[in-house]
Amino acid sequence: MKRAAIIIKDLRQQYEGLRTSVGLLLEGMRVQMFVLQHEIENMDEAYRDNMAFLDEIGGMRFSNNSENAEKYGFTHVTIAQAAEKIQHADIVIPF
Repeated sequence: MKRAAIIIKDLRQQYEGLRTSVGLLLEGMRVQMFVLQHEIENMDEAYRDNMAFLDEIGGMRFSNNSENAEKYGFTHVTIAQAAEKIQHADIVIPF
């Protein structure tokens, strides 16, 4: 099974990064989504629903922002830990 790392650093691309993560999971890839350097800007119902679906179908969510871990259930990682995980991905998609 191929592994994809979705790296979301652009505030304006948070939703597209999440949707891409869900889409790749549905195609049978193992997905790790990383929200780096910022807090989720707009946690509306659609984002929350897609994030719950990502969790339900086996996606993993990481962030180096502690607010995302505390408020939204992301697994907190340091930049070094994120880099180590990303190194093992077959595909890296930046947003």
